[in-house]
Amino acid sequence: MGSKSGYVDLQVSASTWGGAKEQLERVYGAEQIINLREISNSGGGSSSDSGGLFGLAVIAGGIYLGITYWPIVLGLGVLYILYKIFI
Repeated sequence: MGSKSGYVDLQVSASTWGGAKEQLERVYGAEQIINLREISNSGGGSSSDSGGLFGLAVIAGGIYLGITYWPIVLGLGVLYILYKIFI
């Protein structure tokens, strides 16, 4: 099937595992099928969007803390640099 290693990742649409296996054998000529698994394409979006929303909240919180406490962070940075230079 055009792969030097003999393994190719394929994705098919079928309503059952047997239908997917049959499709892989018939359409693609697969001789050995390993790691056959279901990939859900449900349109709910609640679980997939929560990661993006959480990341956005973390970034927004970091920006807020950076703006609010920048004098303290700057002061601690200067003290750290002086410590490394003189001690």
